[in-house]
Amino acid sequence: GQLNFLIMKIKGIFYKPGINGLGVRGFHRLPYRKLFDEAARHHDWMYDLGGDSGDRKAADVRFHYDCARVCATTLQVTMSIIYFYAVRLFGWMFFKYKN
Repeated sequence: GQLNFLIMKIKGIFYKPGINGLGVRGFHRLPYRKLFDEAARHHDWMYDLGGDSGDRKAADVRFHYDCARVCATTLQVTMSIIYFYAVRLFGWMFFKYKN
C-alpha cells in the first residue's frame, strides 16, 4: 500500500540504473568518491546481479573490505565505515532481490 508507494517514490528519486560509483542520484559529491570508486562500482555490479538477503550482505561486506584496503588515514577508514552502514541501512531499496 502506502509504504510500497513511498519506497518506490524514494527509489525513483535516488536510483539510477547501472554502475554509477559512490553515491546515489544527486549525492555524488561525497568524500573520497575517487578513492572508493572501484569498490563502489563493484558493489553496484553485485547489486545489479541481485539475489537474496545473504547476497546483499555479502555485497555490502565486500564493499567495506574493498574500501578499507585502499584507506591510508583514520578519516578514510571512518568514511568507509559510514558508507558501509549507509548501504546496510538503505541498500535494500536498490538491491535486485530475486525470488
